[in-house]
Amino acid sequence: MNDLDEIRRRINHRREKKLTNDHFTKLYNAMTKLMVVMLVGLAVSSYIKISPNGTYIKDYILNSSYYETITSWISQHLSSNNDMTVSSNVSYTHIQDNYYTSTSNEVLSFAKGRVIYVGNQDILGNYITVLLENGIEVTYGQVNDIFVSVYDTIDEATILGTYSDELIIIFNQDGNEIDYSTFIELLS
Repeated sequence: MNDLDEIRRRINHRREKKLTNDHFTKLYNAMTKLMVVMLVGLAVSSYIKISPNGTYIKDYILNSSYYETITSWISQHLSSNNDMTVSSNVSYTHIQDNYYTSTSNEVLSFAKGRVIYVGNQDILGNYITVLLENGIEVTYGQVNDIFVSVYDTIDEATILGTYSDELIIIFNQDGNEIDYSTFIELLS
């Protein structure tokens, strides 16, 4: 009978052991810490994407020699970068006023820059504004399909979208509109 008493004692001991609030508190605290870490990671990733050229992060947090390596790794592994580039020079044929056309229906960027606006207006329709590295803003209007989003960094001849018949292109330098020939001179 001694063995039976021992087994009963073990069974009773296991029945008495229940989950307590302490177990749930530990689980809750662990989940809270995990969510905070994920939120900080998301915030840092968003700031890297939003900050122009990541200057704050580059100057104060990351060493300059590793900045390009880290941002290229992040863009390769964590972002869905669907940029398509072509190897030809970008040229448009001027029709009248701010209306242009090209040999294809693709909207190509003139030079390297950053997308600063994507939206819709009555006159421009769907439009994309790119701030080029030389400080000139180029706005492409009457765009059908837009392949870029705000704060994307683009290279020369990156396909920004498509258009049907005519494309509106507006060039601004220091808040003043400039014409196509002046823009081409400044670009070269």
